[in-house]
Amino acid sequence: LDRACREANINPDALEHCYMQYGDEHYRDIPGILLRYIVQGIPQFDSVICGNDRIALMVYQTLLTQGFRIPQDIAVLGYDNHVGIGNLFLPPLSTVQLPHYEIGRLSTLHIINGDNHRNKILVDSPWLQRESF
Repeated sequence: LDRACREANINPDALEHCYMQYGDEHYRDIPGILLRYIVQGIPQFDSVICGNDRIALMVYQTLLTQGFRIPQDIAVLGYDNHVGIGNLFLPPLSTVQLPHYEIGRLSTLHIINGDNHRNKILVDSPWLQRESF
C-alpha cells in the first residue's frame, strides 16, 4: 500500500486506518466502524481497502444497505482471493491473490536447504481486477 500510494503521489500517512480486533466474532464490528465515517449520509471516503475478502463482504453489506453503489460511489478492494468467493460478490470483488503455492514452495526450500537466515523474501501477489475497484 505504501509503495502504491507514493507512486500515485498520495501521502500514505494521510490515510485513515481502522483495524478490527482479532477473532471471528469481531467481523460484526465492521459496520459500526464503517458507519462512523458516514456523516449525514455522506461518506468521508471514496474507497475501502480490506485486510481480507471476509471483511470486504461485511463492507459490501454495510455500503449496499446504506444505498451506496460499488464502485461508483465507493470502491472496495479485498485481499486474499478467498477461493471461489470474489466472483460471487455483486459486483465481483477486486482483490489481491495470495500466492499460497509460491509461499509454500519457498518455505519448503528454506527448510530443505537448511537456511537459517531471516531475510525478508518478497513474493508477488497478483492484482485481480474485477468490478469493485
